[in-house]
Amino acid sequence: MEKITIKIDDSCYLNCELIQYLMSLNGVTNSRLDDDEIYIEYDSSVISLKVLKLEVLAFLDILKIPSIIAFNKHHKNMNKDIIVIEDLCCEYCLKSMIEDLLEMDGINSASTDFDYNNKHNVKIFITYDEKIISNNKLEEIKKKFNNY
Repeated sequence: MEKITIKIDDSCYLNCELIQYLMSLNGVTNSRLDDDEIYIEYDSSVISLKVLKLEVLAFLDILKIPSIIAFNKHHKNMNKDIIVIEDLCCEYCLKSMIEDLLEMDGINSASTDFDYNNKHNVKIFITYDEKIISNNKLEEIKKKFNNY
């Protein structure tokens, strides 16, 4: 069983109907709202994380608007690092980067210190599995995000 917590930018979208919908999906075994986050337990052999993410965003009618600002896959014993975005274009680019990280194998969690005012040296705090994400791969991600 896999677990994921997803934080959406505007929590006014979150409601009991979303939880009921998620529980109706084949492969989802548990779901609840924790403050402004969606917690989901699911069987990854039945429903992939990518499909689950798309189901959440489609139900909330925010598929075309990058909205995920943090996530946690709840894996243990992960390495920590910080991706510094030197000159962020906009908050939508940041949210797109976090969504990209969500779908990367080996990335366990991501969150940010972005305050919607300062777009310089914005930090994305990540945890990752060093068996899957090498130092070279991590540097590639950092370079890609700084040339977004």
